[in-house]
Amino acid sequence: MAAKKPNPTDAKTYYQLGNEYYERGDYDRAIENYNMAILLNPVFSEAYFNRALAYYQLKNFDKSVSDYSKAAELDPHNPFIYNNKGDAHYRKQDYNNAIKDYDKAIQLNSNYLKAFYNRGLSYASLEEYEKAVDDFSKVIELKPDFAEAYHLRGLAKEYSGETDGAIEDYDKAIQLNPDLAEAKQHLESAKSKKEQEGKGEGGEGGKAGADIKMLQKPNMSFEDVAGMKKTKEEIRQSIVYPMANPDLARKYGKLGGGGILMYGPPGCGKTYIVKSAAGECNSGFINAKLSDLLDMYVGNTEKNIHKVFELARKNTPCILFFDEVDAIGGRRDQGEGQQYMRMAVNQMLYEMDGVEANNQNVLIIAATNAPWDVDPALRRSGRFSKTVYIPEPDPPSRPAIIKLHASKRPIGGVIPYSLLSMATTGYASADLKAIVDEAATYPWMEAFYAIQKKSQELMKKGMDKAKAEEIAKKQVKQRPIRISDFTRAVIKKRSSLPPWYEQAKKQIGKQEEVTIIDGKEHKKVTESKLGPGEKEAFRDLLDTINKRNQWYNKLWYRIIKEFALLVLRIMALVLEGRLVLGAGKP
Repeated sequence: MAAKKPNPTDAKTYYQLGNEYYERGDYDRAIENYNMAILLNPVFSEAYFNRALAYYQLKNFDKSVSDYSKAAELDPHNPFIYNNKGDAHYRKQDYNNAIKDYDKAIQLNSNYLKAFYNRGLSYASLEEYEKAVDDFSKVIELKPDFAEAYHLRGLAKEYSGETDGAIEDYDKAIQLNPDLAEAKQHLESAKSKKEQEGKGEGGEGGKAGADIKMLQKPNMSFEDVAGMKKTKEEIRQSIVYPMANPDLARKYGKLGGGGILMYGPPGCGKTYIVKSAAGECNSGFINAKLSDLLDMYVGNTEKNIHKVFELARKNTPCILFFDEVDAIGGRRDQGEGQQYMRMAVNQMLYEMDGVEANNQNVLIIAATNAPWDVDPALRRSGRFSKTVYIPEPDPPSRPAIIKLHASKRPIGGVIPYSLLSMATTGYASADLKAIVDEAATYPWMEAFYAIQKKSQELMKKGMDKAKAEEIAKKQVKQRPIRISDFTRAVIKKRSSLPPWYEQAKKQIGKQEEVTIIDGKEHKKVTESKLGPGEKEAFRDLLDTINKRNQWYNKLWYRIIKEFALLVLRIMALVLEGRLVLGAGKP
């Protein structure tokens, strides 16, 4: 990317560069390049459209709507623009304007499935359930195997009092997609409601009335978590030991209310380590998923939050875990007009330390990849006052993680896990698992194609298909995973963390932006949206970001990786007689 220098007079060059940044998930830089494209060509509708997409990804829906509006002025017959603009209005909870845009999209394309689907959601949010049913019915007409459309039509029917029709739609949704868990929950709820109606009993109905079930203690422990010794001990002191002996912990003030906020890069094991900690404790564990809490209907999200807290209080000692808490407890000062978000945060505050809150023997843990988006009020004393940073795997952890994932697969010869660890400096735990998966793909596909080829040869000789496949599986040699496979996988798989660190730096640290206008460089330094006190709460992350951004550290990491890859290539050549130059095809 750095090698490409945009032609300052060519709007398309900036537009294409913006698209590349967008594909990489670097939406801020994408916007910078779309800005230049629009500056050079003010009637560049595609640039407005794609900039709107980038703003949407950054949850800046006001700017997204503004850009979609401009794109619609320049390209008034494009239904995709109106549909996307409607989506941005929907995310702002401006359902009436969303419906107007979906109407326009449908006028331009009478079979626009997504527009009907999204308009149905908007009508449901406005409690106009009959219109929602009509739109979801149209979606089903256009795509008869769309399980989620049956599920949503069932919800709309249930809320409009058509319990029998709702049950039929839930059944159809589950028939089309047996893994649709929410449809199963709503089916049980609708059947229960029907029984209650038969007995003359009332019910709240909807998701707020559905049970959020207590999970059993997870069947895992810290033995299932490779490496991370320092983090494990911190988690033991914060979670395991207090829950193992609550009375003793309370005596010394180690279980006096409040919760723990775990934050760090995505894919580094926050959720996994909490489940493992729960497995170490003799306590209940509730995983409060977003699908259990968030609801499209006004007031139900707050009811669900209250219900899950009550469930924890009735099953003490208990760990109550909120994953992706920024989606529930997001900042109320961002001014995006999301009243539902403010209400959800207020409910969380009330449940954690309100007048009637009684969370004795309940440990509340939350995890997030975007701690800067968590409302500051939730991080005060008595709430999520303790923060635990879960970093990327350290040097001792990486080989242990790779070895753990590789242990379940056929491995051939000696695998230099220490060299693989060096070659994957700066990788997330999820990236390391992906490397093992990719390494396994090469011998697996070789065996798959060889069996196919052998089967076809046997079938040409007159053997039936089943017999030919059975013999082919026995005759074809299925080789194990070797050094060369891991080497190719590391070459192919890049770390997923740099975009996240870049975003984190922009959110909690100073950011320098360099733009080129009329051939001259202009440098702009912007402060983060966090105050000094909030920055201090994320000191560990700031230190990591500053360390990673030092040029000598970047150079050192690069040298380590290239040296490790060189040694791995030499080992593959010496031990296997195979020269690895690139990732190649599986």
